[in-house]
Amino acid sequence: MKLSCSSWSYHRTIAAGKLDQKGWIEKCARELKLDGVELLDAHFPSTEASYLKELKKMIIDRGLTIACVSVSNHFTGAEERERRENVDKVKQWVDIANYFGAPILRIFAGVAEELSQPEIWDKVIKCLRECADYAEGKGIVLGLENHGGFSADEVLRMVNETGSDWLRLTLDTGNFPSQPYESIRKTAHLAVIVHAKLYELDEEGREKKLDYEKILPILAERNYLGFLSIEFEGEPEELSFMPQGVDYLKKIRDEYK
Repeated sequence: MKLSCSSWSYHRTIAAGKLDQKGWIEKCARELKLDGVELLDAHFPSTEASYLKELKKMIIDRGLTIACVSVSNHFTGAEERERRENVDKVKQWVDIANYFGAPILRIFAGVAEELSQPEIWDKVIKCLRECADYAEGKGIVLGLENHGGFSADEVLRMVNETGSDWLRLTLDTGNFPSQPYESIRKTAHLAVIVHAKLYELDEEGREKKLDYEKILPILAERNYLGFLSIEFEGEPEELSFMPQGVDYLKKIRDEYK
């Protein structure tokens, strides 16, 4: 397993203007010494061709792999216009992922509580099918994140009903609403990238909320060889926490290389 970082780990620092996307990439390469990066749509200052080309060259020059590009979309809204806009947004970011040579585009489905009506569920599946078909044409795998309160069973149902080999799972270790380890076990076979959530380290340097000494063996049993993409969600200052968090995951990861 390899280590990358989602720029979401630094979202507060970026929002405060203390770090930009290029500075974050520099930090991932030089300070954290990671294998790759996960590029989040919200942190692109521009999607103009000139900026994308410059960013791609910078990432290559620093020896990083683009583990994933991530788009934040929403398919469970009641309005058809909103869903259409979000399908178009996903297609746009499929094209951007393709330009970067990223194998995976992380997507969302929406919010679980908005799926109480069967017709909304059916419309979400329709959106996922259209996006998966478009992604297949570009050779990009869509990684549907268990984001928005979806259970393991709901995630499995969405992937199965979409019925495309080009829709798989962005497995977020901290997002299942209940039974996190059992949920990870049930869905890990579909994972194409794993969000390794970090919240807070104890005095011995271990993550307090999630037990990665349980999680990584589950992934290893499923022969998962992809990226662990770090998403820091805790309260401490991001700039001081992340080097410790990376060291923690590296130590555990090294047992399952």
